[in-house]
Amino acid sequence: MLNNAAELFDVAVTLAYAVLSAGFVGAGVLTELRSAATLGGGETVLGVWLAVMGVVAIAAGTMLFTDKVRAQIGGA
Repeated sequence: MLNNAAELFDVAVTLAYAVLSAGFVGAGVLTELRSAATLGGGETVLGVWLAVMGVVAIAAGTMLFTDKVRAQIGGA
C-alpha cells in the first residue's frame, strides 16, 4: 500500500507516463489511418510523410512505456 507521499508521487508519475505513452500510440495509429486515406486519394508525398510520422509516434509511445512504465511495475 502507499505509505508516504514519495510512493504516491511515484505512482502518479508512472500513471502519467502510461497515459502519455497511450496517447502517443493512439495518435500514431490515427496518423497511420490518415496516411492510408491520403495515399488512397493520390497525395503521395503527404501520405508518405504521415506514414513516417505515425511510425515515429508509435515507436515513441512504445519506448516510453517500455522504459518508464514497465520498469516501474516490475515487468522488465
